[in-house]
Formats: sequence, structure tokens, C-alpha cells
Amino acid sequence: MLLLSVLAHHGEPGDPVLFEWIRHQIDSILGLGPGAIVIALGLVIVAIPLAIVIAFMAQRMRQRRS
Repeated sequence: MLLLSVLAHHGEPGDPVLFEWIRHQIDSILGLGPGAIVIALGLVIVAIPLAIVIAFMAQRMRQRRS
């Protein structure tokens, strides 16, 4: 079975059909252009680790006060 999984692999970093479907869904729901979607997704990608760091720092400051 492992040998057959090599045949299903493709060279792209992700499934292009799935990416196209996701892009189409976002376009139809939000009605934004491609540039706005790139900026919005970029902000989400940056905001998640930033929120984790802020939560960690806040927890660390609370522990120092106790």
C-alpha cells in the first residue's frame, strides 16, 4: 500500500484543486479582490503567532506579580 501512495503524490506544495475551491469560496462570500484576500490572509497568518506571544507575555507578567 505504501508503494501505491507514491503514485498519488504531486509536485505542488498543496492540492491545486482544493486551493482553487477555497479561493472561489472566499471570493463568493466576501466579494473582495485577490489583493485584498492576500492582505487579509497575511494579516491572519501574522496575527496568530503574535497573539500567542502576547498571551504568553501577559501570563508571565501575572506570575511575577503573584
